[in-house]
Amino acid sequence: MPSNLYKFKNFKLRLVGGTEKSTGVSQSSYLLSKIIPSLYNLEVLDLGCGIGYMTIGALYLGAQRVFAVDIEDTEKILRKNIKINNFKQQQVVFIKSDLFTNLPEGIKFDVIIANLPQHALPATSSAKKLQGKYGGYDGTDLICKALTEGAYFLHPMGKFFGAVSKLTNFHRTLRVARTLYKIKICNKVEKILRRNEMEPYVNYGNLLKHLKNLKREGLIKYSGDGVKKPIKYIVYFCEFTKKPQ
Repeated sequence: MPSNLYKFKNFKLRLVGGTEKSTGVSQSSYLLSKIIPSLYNLEVLDLGCGIGYMTIGALYLGAQRVFAVDIEDTEKILRKNIKINNFKQQQVVFIKSDLFTNLPEGIKFDVIIANLPQHALPATSSAKKLQGKYGGYDGTDLICKALTEGAYFLHPMGKFFGAVSKLTNFHRTLRVARTLYKIKICNKVEKILRRNEMEPYVNYGNLLKHLKNLKREGLIKYSGDGVKKPIKYIVYFCEFTKKPQ
């Protein structure tokens, strides 16, 4: 099986296993990697590990051990990629789980890394098939759940690295996060919504209507109308530090 080369921070990872759409190895994943510091000798949780981009990246940054979690059973391909990048298999524990559901009771981590789906989409059965995109009606379902539940899996002053998109109800995400974390915005980038990004699961016209409704109510922010001018929006890449209890 041929492998592809991916940048992670200043490292180059060699991975097999698919495409950007099926693995989650996206521009956002790379941009998130750029804000992650040394993980030397730390215990790390990679939420939504896919084929192992963040998991193996964490090992390159010195993590002692990584718990790699995904709702899909990606362990076989993950193990191949660990071997290709010359790490020891025992450095990674794979758990098939919907976020934290199947994690061992009482386990704690120094760092959680999560680049989760955050697109605000109509709550239709078709839209929900976009597992790498669907973030709920206002885009905050997964990120808010990960942040709130994740705090209980972090050591005191533990860190959560993730992104917050202004094409979602980012006010809600940040307000919820501030009850549990100190927030540092490490980077921000402008992204463009591609016309065919959600098709065939969500018709572009229906998507525009949905986003306009959310924008009218002040829940999301973007520029452009999606017709004459493309929709542009800001994504924040954040370090969330757990507050003392």
